[in-house]
Amino acid sequence: MDLFPSFSQPVAQVLPSIVFTTAALMVGVALFFGERNLLFHALSGLAGTLILLQILFTDDEEFLPQLLLTQILVLAFVIRLMAVYTTPSYIGIDIWTHMTQLAQGVLDQHSLASMQGNKHIAAPLYHLLVASSAMLYDVSLRNALYLSIGIAMPMVILFVYAATKLLVPVRWAVFAAMLYSIGDYVIEWGIHLIPTSHGLLFFVAIVYALLRIMQLQYNARDFSLLIFLSVAIILTHQVSTFIMLVVLFSGLAAQFILRLGLLQSNTTRKPNTFGNMEPVNLAGLLAFDIGLITFMWSFTPYNGDSFLETVLLYLGETMQESFGFMNLANPGDSAQGITLPPPTLMQTLATYTETLGFLLLFGLCVVGCLYVLRRKRISHAAFTLLFATVVMTGFTLGLPLFGIRNFIPQRWFAFLYVPMAILAALGVGYLVHNLNRNIVVATLLVVALIYPGTMMISGHGALDNPVFEQEQTRLTYTEQEMAAVSSIRRMTGSPDSSNVLPEQVLRTDHPYQTVFKRTGAYPAAAFNISANGGPTDHPLTLYRSYQSTGAPNYMVVNESANSSVPVTRPIPKRNVCRPGQSVLYTNGDVMMCANQST
Repeated sequence: MDLFPSFSQPVAQVLPSIVFTTAALMVGVALFFGERNLLFHALSGLAGTLILLQILFTDDEEFLPQLLLTQILVLAFVIRLMAVYTTPSYIGIDIWTHMTQLAQGVLDQHSLASMQGNKHIAAPLYHLLVASSAMLYDVSLRNALYLSIGIAMPMVILFVYAATKLLVPVRWAVFAAMLYSIGDYVIEWGIHLIPTSHGLLFFVAIVYALLRIMQLQYNARDFSLLIFLSVAIILTHQVSTFIMLVVLFSGLAAQFILRLGLLQSNTTRKPNTFGNMEPVNLAGLLAFDIGLITFMWSFTPYNGDSFLETVLLYLGETMQESFGFMNLANPGDSAQGITLPPPTLMQTLATYTETLGFLLLFGLCVVGCLYVLRRKRISHAAFTLLFATVVMTGFTLGLPLFGIRNFIPQRWFAFLYVPMAILAALGVGYLVHNLNRNIVVATLLVVALIYPGTMMISGHGALDNPVFEQEQTRLTYTEQEMAAVSSIRRMTGSPDSSNVLPEQVLRTDHPYQTVFKRTGAYPAAAFNISANGGPTDHPLTLYRSYQSTGAPNYMVVNESANSSVPVTRPIPKRNVCRPGQSVLYTNGDVMMCANQST
């Protein structure tokens, strides 16, 4: 970095203070306004830019990894904890099932009996951890969740740093940790705390342990740690488990290719290794994990059958019915007779914002992949990361092109960001020393100025209060909205769906309807709007003011063509709670209406 432009000593010394001050201002803004608003996101983007600038443009004499890691951790904690602290409800959709039904049942019965018949009974570590934390700390389940998994999630950054440090100098290890810490999907699973979050925690630790045994002299203890972590993730989350298998398979494939001599391998390990050693043999670990997974999933209940049989059945049906190139969304006839307006400027801007941060990270990752492939001698660890990135990208971006979404690609991105961030660090480290200085400086300035801000305002990183209010759906609820759920539960006696007629199902927007269903308050579903416009025709409806000011989701239906299209846009109050209906409940923000004959 001697020939690279850098900050002067006074500037380098004052920037950390500015970052900590900005973080303190973020806390003040969140507490004052009661939400993570646009000002909060602007400050978080500024802090992220300042940290990246320090990493990239600080002299070696002024470069302090511990201080930079502290700044990264402080920013990560403030972003996540302010989201959960200023939100009166849980953040997300699935969390309502995991907390109000599964974890609450474990806490009440002090056993897993309450999860009988649920697929999570074979992967209960998340629910056991939250329930036991509630008993240990003597706090509510919500606080126990944040004091356990919520506190642990930002710490995954240290695993990314430690894993990258095995491959590159410490500066670029810090760079990888920073890239990962502010990834939009990483922030999402830091505030939407479900088993995916817990599985991500184990996954990043597995990547570190895997790279460690590939790069260093290891013993039985190191390999035992890897086995322990793989068993832990199997007992935590099924999707995370499958992603782990993909990485282990990538390591085995990399070992096979290197042993065949298709690429020149650098098998010397550090530190103080003797001689050349073969790439790590992962066949035994992979066989053990596949055997355990097959055994566990064979008796895991799911939709009346075993989890393994059900997943394979769904995959087979998808291959037969939906497989086809560019089959991106719903079948083509679903839009028959329905014409939606073209996207507005704000909708287009929101879409670009959603993807810009990912594209920057992806571009740096591609540079890292090219660097790995062009090296004269390639390491097992680096090639494993490259192979894993390619395969995981195929699952997240490739298979959906053919209509295969059975693997829930949206859950993969935070996991994919791990090898991407490490490879990006490898690539940037190479560019700094081997490319024209002016081009590299311009590129890194673009990354430092744009990457943090776009990741912060992505809808995935701002589930609690999106920046684009009418384009990105808010996945939290106000105190009045939660009060309505409790009141309607008491009013109706919380009937089971089997005990109500179809016309008695409560119709409201998505995702608000999921709270009623997942908490057992009342059977609910998303309302439909006719393609010809006008109000809903449901006998029992629920309106909340967010439906007119935010981004509610519902269906536009053409009954004559038997087609429907999901839409996200505001809707007037009169189209949900119609003038001819009776008001059964209202609290000023939420109104429950019914036909007078219902």
